[in-house]
Formats: sequence, C-alpha cells, structure tokens
Amino acid sequence: MKWKEPTFGATPMLKALATANAHRKAKAFDLVAEQKKQKLNYPDWAQTWMRKYKEDWYIAQANGDEVGMRKAQKLAEGLRSKLREMATFPKWAQEQMQKETIRWMAAEASGNIKEKLAAEKAGRAIREKLGVIDKSIKEPPKEPVTNESKDEPTKNVKTPTGKWIPAEFQYNGNSKAEKLFKKYSLNFTKLKWNQEKLHSLWEATKKIQEAYDIQIDPRLLLAIIIQEGTGSFNTSSSNRAADGQHGAETDYAKDLMKANSLIFGKLLGYIYYGEDFRKAVAKNNKSPGITGNGTLFQYCNWKTPIVRMNRKVVELGPYAGNGTWGTSVEKLYNKLSNNEADNYELYISSINKSKAQEIVRSEGIKLPAYTFKAQRNAQDSRGVSNGEWTITGN
Repeated sequence: MKWKEPTFGATPMLKALATANAHRKAKAFDLVAEQKKQKLNYPDWAQTWMRKYKEDWYIAQANGDEVGMRKAQKLAEGLRSKLREMATFPKWAQEQMQKETIRWMAAEASGNIKEKLAAEKAGRAIREKLGVIDKSIKEPPKEPVTNESKDEPTKNVKTPTGKWIPAEFQYNGNSKAEKLFKKYSLNFTKLKWNQEKLHSLWEATKKIQEAYDIQIDPRLLLAIIIQEGTGSFNTSSSNRAADGQHGAETDYAKDLMKANSLIFGKLLGYIYYGEDFRKAVAKNNKSPGITGNGTLFQYCNWKTPIVRMNRKVVELGPYAGNGTWGTSVEKLYNKLSNNEADNYELYISSINKSKAQEIVRSEGIKLPAYTFKAQRNAQDSRGVSNGEWTITGN
C-alpha cells in the first residue's frame, strides 16, 4: 500500500464551519448603513433576500469560488435595480412586481428556468400596462384626423418598455421621419435605397424579436446607414474604405445580416457588461472624447465586447474607429424617432443581465470577464488618430 499525503482541502467539517461563519457574517451585516449608502429602502422581503445573497457571497469567498462570488454580487445588484424601478411605480404595481420579483428569485435559486421566464413575462406585462396608462394620460383626448402617416412609438413615453419596432417606414411616405430618411438617402454615395430594402430591414428586426424577445429598433439601423453615408452598413472586409476600415457591402442581404448580427451582439454585450462600461465612462469624463454617462450608442461605437452568435464567441471590437461616431448616430436616431434615444437606452439598459446569460448559454457561449479602461485610441472621420480617448474593454 502506497503512502498518501494527507490533504487539508475543503473537508465536510471545514465546509460546515465556512457556511456557519458566512451565515453569521450575513446576519450581522449592517443593512441600515447599506441602504443609506445606496440611497434606497429595503422592505422586509428584500432584506431577507439581500442577506441570502450576502451569505452566498461569503460562502463563495471562503471556498475561493470567484464565479460564485460574482453571481451573488450580480443577484444583489439586480435586486437593488429592481427596487429602484419599483419605487417609481404606483402602489398596485409595486405589489404585483414584488410578487413577480420574489417568484423570479425563488426560481433562480432552484434552477427553474420555466418559472423564471414566466416571472419575467409577467413583469413585462406590468411595465407595459404602466406604459399604456402613462400614454393615455399624456395624450390629448381627441386628435384631428389626418392622412399623414405617423412615427411610432408615441413620443416621449417614459417607460423602459414599449413598441420599439414601429410601423414600417414608407420610402415615399409622408411623415417627417420618412421624408427625412429619403432626403438623406438621395445623397448615398454607393448604393440606392428603396421600399424593398426598408421592408427587409423591418422583417429582420421582427425575426430577432420573435427569437430572443429583444427589440432592435430599425430606426437605429437607419441612423447607422445615414451616418455611414454609402447606402451600406459598411460591413465588407474585402471592399475596404479609404481609411482602411470596412467598406460598402454591395450584397444587401449579406450587409443587413452582418449589421444585425453586429448590433444584436453589441446589445447583448451592453445588457451584460453595460453597468461596468457606464461606470468607466463616468469615471473618465474629463478625458477628451469621453462624455456623459456611457450610452448604448457609445458602447456600439467603441471597442467593447460583442457576442458573436454565429461563431459562438465573445470578442472585442468597434463599429467605427471615429470616436464620435456613436454621438452622431444618436443624434440621427433622435431625428428619426422624435427624440426617443433616452427611452430606447432605458429600454435596453433595463433588461436584466440574466436575459443575456440565458440567450448565450442556450447557444453554448461563455461570457468572459472584462474590465473597461480609458484609452487614447480615437480617430477622426478620416481614420486619422486625433489624440482623443474612448472606453475600451480589456
């Protein structure tokens, strides 16, 4: 019989001691001080769950389980985010959302995916109901009849949800936004646009919504088309532009597919990594080229994580080297949507991280950890370095 060295790993006794110690720490944790720090009120039911997540974090820490620590931290952050959202709701909606939030957390703890999805669906229904009520209050009781087509959604509906795939634009339409797009399209330098391309764009975004329950506003893609200026989303790696970056893709079907893949990958990245990205932007606001609090448009612009569904990887990449490309796209989107950029940003940023996790997990994709730092890597519109900064994933 060979001698076996004794080990002193995580024996049942040590695990029991670690669990007992974690329980003690979680029970002693000063939630009153945390509420003051977070400027947030934890009702009794939330305090119970917050202590559970604290205990899970301490147990994972004792076992050197970094994944478990991150999971517990994210669940706690998600609960805080939900409480902030609920604080803006009327009492009846708070009670219903509390029920669905507890239902979601219990399902997450037990691994019941079906129940989690049901709770998420019920939560969306509550938000949509609030949106309808808000819309009915803001709208005048009567509206003159007109033959002019309208831009959707109704302007400035302050709700994180809503209909973000509006009625299909008509290339020869009469609405302000439709006329504006046609005016821009007449100046495209490479490819012409028509109703068939608009129809294909709308259908593509609807297919993504049906598959993943996340809406890509087609007006965002139209804003990108205008910003690129060629009539293409400029997704061709073989047909390079003058600045050496991707150029016009003449096959519209390929162009649309690659653009949707890139933007959807950026949206998933923003849903999952957006909080850390926004913190990095806010922290580096004084650096030339970095402004605001970190928008979806900046995230799409700069070198940030993209979930590549077709290749089943997550990689870093920009949409454009021009550091102010995202700001320009946001301005164009506002023109096409009647100033809905803030609301669309709110819609995307309010989607829970778990949604992105479930989507990528179903595709066999792992979400690696990234940090976000300021880098002096911005270019001007000609692809020349201009000494300005962006926030880049590392």
